[in-house]
Amino acid sequence: MLMNLLSLQNADLSNKTVFLRCDINSPVDPRDLSILDKSRLIEVANTIRKLNNCKLVVASHQGRLGNSDYISMSQHAIVLSELLNRVVKFVPDISGPIVITEIQNMNNGDILLLDNLRFLAEENSEMLPEQAVNSHLVKKLSPYFDVCVLDAFSTSHRSHPSIVGFAELMPAYAGTIVEGEVKALQNIVQNPDIKFTAILGGAKIPDRLKSIQKLINAGRIEKTLLGGLIGNAFLTASDQVPLSSTLIDDKNSVQTAKSLLEQYPDKFVLAEDVAVEVDGKRTEKKLVDVNASDKIFDIGTITIQNFLQQIDHAENIFITGPLGVFENQEFRLGTVEILNKLANSNAKTITSGGHLSAVLEQLQLKDKIYHVSTAGGALVRYLTGEELPLLQALNNSAARYNQNQ
Repeated sequence: MLMNLLSLQNADLSNKTVFLRCDINSPVDPRDLSILDKSRLIEVANTIRKLNNCKLVVASHQGRLGNSDYISMSQHAIVLSELLNRVVKFVPDISGPIVITEIQNMNNGDILLLDNLRFLAEENSEMLPEQAVNSHLVKKLSPYFDVCVLDAFSTSHRSHPSIVGFAELMPAYAGTIVEGEVKALQNIVQNPDIKFTAILGGAKIPDRLKSIQKLINAGRIEKTLLGGLIGNAFLTASDQVPLSSTLIDDKNSVQTAKSLLEQYPDKFVLAEDVAVEVDGKRTEKKLVDVNASDKIFDIGTITIQNFLQQIDHAENIFITGPLGVFENQEFRLGTVEILNKLANSNAKTITSGGHLSAVLEQLQLKDKIYHVSTAGGALVRYLTGEELPLLQALNNSAARYNQNQ
């Protein structure tokens, strides 16, 4: 779909009341519930700076029901205030009378941050735009907004009321994150002949398995290089290392990995050696030497060299997730070596997810990567050509208000 978006670059939103649906859903330390990674908050702060002469109401979700990261947005307001050097007032409500009173009392330049949208049951449900218009959230708050700005690209695959409802009732502008993603990726999305060497790491095994399946089904994958916990799942699925050494307790994921290996044997490049922990130190082992008491925390040097050679022959690369336990100095080698190679490669590289974005920032490599995205599942779906509800809402709004920007 050729995108037609209303752009903030050409918008005068002075003195208007603006609803900004962003995604500042951040990793949280389960011990003290503090925010571990500010990547998405830093990105959204850039959008907010474009909206400095209006009354701005910001909303996002955080975590999922039942998980330790399902918390209020109070500390997000503190972080945004620090990043912006402006007061971001947290409202411990979402659509009730407290919020409405706060909005009515706003002055130009004020910023409110609503509480976790997923505290509303309806924000955990998918619905059509015409249904979203009649949701509690949209019915209660839409009379107080002049326009909405949609900048939650990492949640753009969700058809939730806050994402598709307001855009039905008022002009909907693309935020700087969404506009940047579309500009960087639209030509790739529209060319089905472009294929990727995918490098998949990280700990989100079910999500990574879905990503692999989608990208392969869409004909986007030449090879998939595997590390991290997802790589461990494939190693045990191929009967090369014992399950106990992989830090994986999800046998269903191992079965899915086994099925993918059987269906697409030529699409995967697995580790040949790994790094395990011995007395707190990195010890490298070939797969045949890994025993049940070992814990695999990184890919090994032989595997790193193999992956570097694969990168030499790749034109387009998609990478998501660290290849080892990057937080531990002993087990960051695989991730550092691969990212340094990508930064100095001729390949067009797209990185996915907040963790890799943070790592690239630490290594000062961000400017050498073609496109750095904090989005995960939404980015994968976009690359496969799947229609995303948030982008559809923006497209429809641009057509509705007859502004070609």
